[in-house]
Amino acid sequence: SGGAFCTRRCCVADVAERLALGGSDDTLANGMKPDLEAAKRLAKRLYNLEGFRKSDVARQLSKNNEFSQMVAEEYLTNFDFTGLTIDQALRMFLRQFALMGETQERERVLAHFSRRYRQCNSESLTSEDSVHTLTCAIMLLNTDLHGNVSEPEPSADWSLRLIGTPNLVD
Repeated sequence: SGGAFCTRRCCVADVAERLALGGSDDTLANGMKPDLEAAKRLAKRLYNLEGFRKSDVARQLSKNNEFSQMVAEEYLTNFDFTGLTIDQALRMFLRQFALMGETQERERVLAHFSRRYRQCNSESLTSEDSVHTLTCAIMLLNTDLHGNVSEPEPSADWSLRLIGTPNLVD
């Protein structure tokens, strides 16, 4: 049932944070703020899948709290997207883990990707928002093409969504 899944997901997240903090429940329980070193340790373990499955990575990267954002930023330093097209970089990124979760959770992970892509390609004229828009568009097209969609959106209708997007190259 959905409740069991949520409980499992929360349990996995708690275990990930305890591992990053050196296994101390007290540190989390007393409200101490996790530090950058803890985030680096967890990011390294997630990247190397040390004690984690590919499905656990997106769950951690998609959380919307300060510690998880530090973990995501550190995790993304393992990727050098310099000189790659957005689709090449996205393929490299998504080979490392299974992008699962609700739309908002997946979007957070893709926002981290977009930020890192822009950092690696700072000389590009595209903004981080443009990278993010194109990344989401690629993911939508992929879902339409390969997902369990009863009827894909006609390309003319789909492309209308992108018209007027700021900083998007025609």
